[in-house]
Amino acid sequence: MNEPTRSFAIRWFLVTVLSVLQPAPARSAAPGPSSSPQHRYGVKVELVTVFATVRDGKGKLVTDLDQGDFVLYDNESLQPISRFSREYQPLSVVILLDTSFSMSGRTLDHAKRALEQFLRRLDRRDEVMLMTFRTQPVVVQEFTRDLNPIKRCLRELRGSGSTALYDAILAALDESRHASNRRSALLLISDGINTYGRAQLEGTIMQLRSRDTELFAIGLESGLPSETHSGQTTKAILDELTRSAGGEAFIAKTPGMLGGICDMISDRLHNQYMFSYYPPRTVDGEWRRIRIESRTPGYTVVASKTGYFPGAPAP
Repeated sequence: MNEPTRSFAIRWFLVTVLSVLQPAPARSAAPGPSSSPQHRYGVKVELVTVFATVRDGKGKLVTDLDQGDFVLYDNESLQPISRFSREYQPLSVVILLDTSFSMSGRTLDHAKRALEQFLRRLDRRDEVMLMTFRTQPVVVQEFTRDLNPIKRCLRELRGSGSTALYDAILAALDESRHASNRRSALLLISDGINTYGRAQLEGTIMQLRSRDTELFAIGLESGLPSETHSGQTTKAILDELTRSAGGEAFIAKTPGMLGGICDMISDRLHNQYMFSYYPPRTVDGEWRRIRIESRTPGYTVVASKTGYFPGAPAP
């Protein structure tokens, strides 16, 4: 065999051997239970955070409890508390003041003095926005930690016009999106009920439920007028609004009571516990109720929110 023929034979032999030794290409596995993708039924919220105050049987704040003193439920299912703190978390407050005609004069003067007192009790890390409402809501002063502009604006306010209460609450919720602190709250002072505007009670409640913003409302008693189409009183409406968002509603029988009530609200906002937990997987958009209880009989826990919508956009 000559040299070219011998070289060709050697190359042919090597190619044949290598083709036999090379592993066959992997075949796509037929879909089956073990290889099919995992289907997730529902949405997992990564972390739910709730703030809460605790009061004893006499209404006095309880501020020295530990994590083991509480139980937390998500849709009546007991949940382990992942994070707990008594450390103060800075607050962003939207003051929402009714400056309609019925608030003019002595009533508005008492409200302004009560709010100045509320401002003096804030932590230096807190921030405040001032909004007023008549026939429409107005941002008087955007969020600031400098309280002097807020105080100057308060002194200049005058009362006139009708009361667009629900429009004002929705506008305040939108403005609270610009808050720089983790916690946010609305402080509402009004002497009446909704007499103007486009928003309705039911839609306002739904928006309050879907946001992480507490609502503390003070209604000034002026014969407790009824809403014309439903007969609901100021107190009943404010109770319904605050229950949907956490917080509390108060009725001031006289304008002189406003200062004491604002002090109570300040105490509650500045003495809250923080709870965080990982909720169970659930269906997107299904309202989940949160309930926190103290293991001590007679203690009342008021949470900053009553529940949440899984999968809802972050506020």
